[in-house]
Amino acid sequence: MQGNSLRTRTLIAAQWLLLPALVVLPWWRGQALVRPERRLELLNEPTVVRPTYDYPLLISDEQLLAVLTKLQPKLRHEQPKINHVDHALRFWGVEATFSDPDSLSGDEMRRMLTDHRAFASAWGEDERPLLLARNGGFAVRTQQGAATASHVDHTLATLAECGTPLDFPVVAAERTGTLRDVLDQAVVSFNINQHEYEWTALVLALYVRDGRPWYGTAGELIDFNRLAERIMRQRYIQGVCFGNHRLFTLTMLLRIDQEKSLFTAATREAVHTHLAEATSRLVAAQSEEGYWDRNWFDAAADPNDSSMTDPLSRRLLATGHALEWWAMAPADLHPPREVLVRAAQWLVREIDKLDETKLTETYTFLTHVGRALALWRGEMPAAAWERLQGEKSVSNLLPAVRLPRETRHQITSSRIEA
Repeated sequence: MQGNSLRTRTLIAAQWLLLPALVVLPWWRGQALVRPERRLELLNEPTVVRPTYDYPLLISDEQLLAVLTKLQPKLRHEQPKINHVDHALRFWGVEATFSDPDSLSGDEMRRMLTDHRAFASAWGEDERPLLLARNGGFAVRTQQGAATASHVDHTLATLAECGTPLDFPVVAAERTGTLRDVLDQAVVSFNINQHEYEWTALVLALYVRDGRPWYGTAGELIDFNRLAERIMRQRYIQGVCFGNHRLFTLTMLLRIDQEKSLFTAATREAVHTHLAEATSRLVAAQSEEGYWDRNWFDAAADPNDSSMTDPLSRRLLATGHALEWWAMAPADLHPPREVLVRAAQWLVREIDKLDETKLTETYTFLTHVGRALALWRGEMPAAAWERLQGEKSVSNLLPAVRLPRETRHQITSSRIEA
């Protein structure tokens, strides 16, 4: 009896000793979640990642002007698809303006994505808003029809890539706020195992101050090494747009890492190796005509094993995306020059043949094509458009003294490839 009593008293004493720990541990963990060194420290202005190459052999000034002319954002009509507006803004940027009355300017496209009044003017008051109030932030309605975005956090990434500051005004149906409120909601909603995470990772990289880790809302510690590892864990074909978004995000993280030190040396090497293997696979799978298909990662795979049954659409998507991430990648990740030239010239030929129906059907894919071709000429599309329009005007006024293309290029560009 005495032994049982002693054990009982010992157990009760142990429980009393454990009770403070049970109270303090959750409190301590809660404090850890809000420690300043574990929060995301954000810059108001996103990092600007610019193109660094100008390769006239890929596409001439005349060809680029023809492509950009054909891909103007003719979205000034009732109920323009929001994924078209979203992709067109990412393609053209906020600075773009057009004399074509059917085309929206970059500023108008941004307002449609950030101001419910502009959205409702195009879609009507009966349409559910694009921006939804969520606690203290705003969520962008996604994958719920033509009045919504097509990819998780793609709209936020578009605004970031266009240079939109976090204090930029956002007007929802219920209340007003800033872009910071949209980003905060994206962070709250983020799950490292969600279906799409490529655009969220890019947004965070563009706005963070540096590569320090932070706590996710589930309490897990996250950093860009972990995000990159998560992206590289999947097979190349996995993910939307035949896996190409993941390659683009890794490329951009590699570029941003040069300024913000996002990665450890080991992760930096792993990302470089992953992208180098992707380049090798693309080189091996390129068609004689110059395009890639869904099977860009393995020429022996069946390209028809896809919900997208139209071969031209698949090829525009795969080829444009490949040229886009290469345009932002370090030069040692590029394929041989002839690979790039064949791909670019195939795209130029196919775009020239597109009728209005096919152009509209594939417009989101074509925005990646147009953006890539402008990047390979060392300019963002709006800047290339303005320059080429100006040169066209001068050429029309003074046809008798028009300079040869090579001479004009030397005058207008300081980044000609030797």
